[in-house]
Order: sequence, then C-alpha cells, then structure tokens
Amino acid sequence: MTSRAVLATLLLSGGAALAPRAEAQAQRPAGDRAFLERALGVNELEVRLGHLAAERGVSPEVKAAGQKMIANHTALRQELSALAKRAGGTGVAELTPEQRAAFDRVASQPASGFDAEFRRTVDAGHVRELAMYRDEAGRASSPELRAFAERRVASLEQAVRAAKAASPGGGSMGAGGGP
Repeated sequence: MTSRAVLATLLLSGGAALAPRAEAQAQRPAGDRAFLERALGVNELEVRLGHLAAERGVSPEVKAAGQKMIANHTALRQELSALAKRAGGTGVAELTPEQRAAFDRVASQPASGFDAEFRRTVDAGHVRELAMYRDEAGRASSPELRAFAERRVASLEQAVRAAKAASPGGGSMGAGGGP
C-alpha cells in the first residue's frame, strides 16, 4: 500500500471514530452559553439579595454582608455578561421561577426572621453554585470560561468553608457575606 493509500485509510477509519467527539465539541459552545445564562441568573439573585440585606438586615453583620454582596456580584455580573456575549449569548440576567421564589421567601420575612432566612438562603445558594461551577470547570470548551469557573470554585469553596466554620449547623454566612 502506498503512503497515500495508508493516509486515506487512516483518515477514513479515524473519521468515524472522531465524528461523535467533534459533534460533542461543536455542541459545547452552546453549553457554555447556556451555563453563562444560568450563572447570570444565579448572580442576579445574589445582587438582589444583597440589596435586600443592606436595606432590611437587622444585624450590622447582615447589612455589611449585603453591601459586600452588592459590590462583589455587580463586578461579577459585568464579567459574566462579557463572557456570555463573547459566547454568543445575550449577557442579560434573568431570574428563574425558583430564584424569584427564593428572593420572595427572604423578602417576605418579618424583621425577627430576616437575618436567619437570608443566611440560610445565601449559604444554600453558595453550595449549589459551587457544584454548578465545579461541573463547568471540567466541561467548558472556552479556556477563558474554564479559568473563570476555576476562580469561582476557589472563591465559593472559601465561602462554604467559612459558613461551616462559623456555624457547625451550617446556618451562618461566615466572614462577611460570601463571594
């Protein structure tokens, strides 16, 4: 067999084996977009909860945590929005019905229960967000998104650890409101 024939045989036989992989990689940018749209919604909930805590928090710690969340998640919104636009998405944050319900649940608390419900909601949200970013860090097709997700994982791990350390029962935000 000539080298041209060997090359043709390799290309033809390898093409079938590589087709599913190439198809999966072609679909992943859409997955990156979907992830970024989801992440924008999660982040928007954090911004809104931060405003709520800054306005309605009873303790100075919760008020400060709210201010920190506003600052951190407003900056994060800009970064997520830019990534989403580069991935072909809208870059616009929209809350899911579940996120709206979580916000409404916290907002409806009387002053006596506000701080505790706020902390529980934020702590639980950070645990879910950590899982979401860990998954994306391993699947992102964009190196830029992968690096971003890895940075978020590190930040969220720190927030989850701080919350657990502050309250063995898992109900405190730890050191100042999370990432």
